[in-house]
Amino acid sequence: MSKRHKLFFALVPDRAVQRQIGKIQVSSGVSGRAVKPEQFHATLAFLGMQQEEVIPRIRNIASKLEFPQCNIRMDRLGCFRRAGVLWLGANVIPDELARFQYALVGALLDAGIGYDRKAWKFHITLYRKMRMSTPIMDPVAIEWPLTSFELIESVSIGNGVKYHSIGQWTARA
Repeated sequence: MSKRHKLFFALVPDRAVQRQIGKIQVSSGVSGRAVKPEQFHATLAFLGMQQEEVIPRIRNIASKLEFPQCNIRMDRLGCFRRAGVLWLGANVIPDELARFQYALVGALLDAGIGYDRKAWKFHITLYRKMRMSTPIMDPVAIEWPLTSFELIESVSIGNGVKYHSIGQWTARA
């Protein structure tokens, strides 16, 4: 029986953007489980548990897509109340990013690769198990130049997870 891997496609901020997001996270004053800055990401498609032999097909799908270099302005805090998640998102999603995400899940569907079909909502999780309502904060605005997307494996360790990039595709100029 082949090994199974928990996978997702994501946008991963560079260190400078991670630091800016981290400052917003700390200034929120939220009580909960903080996401580590090196784990900040915006999921494009959650694939869940996949057999090891499917990974080359998944990588091949990604390599055939053209990622659009664009910028996103993260300027909105929100929460998923039932899950107790505080997130940072964007009021405006660039059209080219929305089209790319749609093309990605369409390609997965065409290839028969399973993924979570919930409606996509661009966000970066700041806290899990938040024990209060969304904080009232000064306006935020972080400009994030998007230049690549990644295939990430989530590995359970102790009482948390560790993320490993197992594929990265950059925007074509």
